[in-house]
Amino acid sequence: MDRIVSLSKWIKLLIVFLALLQVSSYCGTMMFGEFQAGEYVLTIDWWGWFSSYLAVDFGSPWQALAQRLYDAGFHPGFILGSVEILPYLFIYYFLYQLFGLYQQGQVFTTANFRCLSHIALVFLAWILLSLFYPMLVASTLHFSGISSAVPMYFSLGSQELKYALFGMVFYCVAWVMKHATELQEEVELTI
Repeated sequence: MDRIVSLSKWIKLLIVFLALLQVSSYCGTMMFGEFQAGEYVLTIDWWGWFSSYLAVDFGSPWQALAQRLYDAGFHPGFILGSVEILPYLFIYYFLYQLFGLYQQGQVFTTANFRCLSHIALVFLAWILLSLFYPMLVASTLHFSGISSAVPMYFSLGSQELKYALFGMVFYCVAWVMKHATELQEEVELTI
């Protein structure tokens, strides 16, 4: 149990580091990067020693929409990228909570089940976001009269299938944890 507690502390730090790294690289790329071939790219030269390459790329249906938004004079990174980063932030948050419970020595609790099932729900909501957000953007631009140059997009591809797979895996793990919690409670009652 001590190993789980100490490892959870390090994993929580890693989650915070990854979340900050993703948000800062996203913001830097959106503010200082250039839009090229459906993605935002930022190349940083570190005084000739080495170069860094940061990119905010969109999946295939979103990449076509990003190009159309850019051609119509919009900033696709803020319209599409700011929404695309939200599921990552929710997943980081729930993982941080989960490993916080592990750090407290709470391995088989209903709170763990909730964290894991929330992550599963984020993946399932991500599917809906991926499918319908491009249509929402296009219809909002059309009906508001801002631009009619952005067509409606609907695409179901491998990215959405990955989200479904991850969501099902997390949901299954959540139910296994719930069952383990019930078994542990029964053992404690019989003692």
